[in-house]
Amino acid sequence: MSDHKQLIEQFRQAPEALEKALSGATPEETQFQPAPGKWTVREIAAHLADTEIVAGMRLRQMIAEEKPTIAIFDQDAWAKAFGYNGIDVAASLARFRTLRAINADMLDAAPANAFDKQGIHPERGVLTVADWVDRFTKHGDRHAEQITKIREAWKSLAG
Repeated sequence: MSDHKQLIEQFRQAPEALEKALSGATPEETQFQPAPGKWTVREIAAHLADTEIVAGMRLRQMIAEEKPTIAIFDQDAWAKAFGYNGIDVAASLARFRTLRAINADMLDAAPANAFDKQGIHPERGVLTVADWVDRFTKHGDRHAEQITKIREAWKSLAG
């Protein structure tokens, strides 16, 4: 399997980690705020779904255009504006799963040399499509781990 195909396969698997992290979560658990200013499980799940929209735009822009400037976004403003804490985790998981599959299919159809194309992120500098695919893969995995830790904290407090 070529490197970019392996990268796509890892990218495609992120919803499984989120589903595992969310399995059996109660509504109370998903609304637990682990510390002031920290996101709830609901907010993290909704963030992942919305970030997948951003991922799709960034990846498409980089593949189609020559070294585009990649837009940044304020994740906390999005969470507030779109009421992330009011969104059911099952709905967020379904959106994330669908959007990730669409993005993975798009990447699967791209030629291998597309993964070397670059974009300029105002905060992170020059990154390739492969760099971004790796970042978005790890982003999903990190948030799945974060959800697991929040649920463990909830269980220790709820007794």
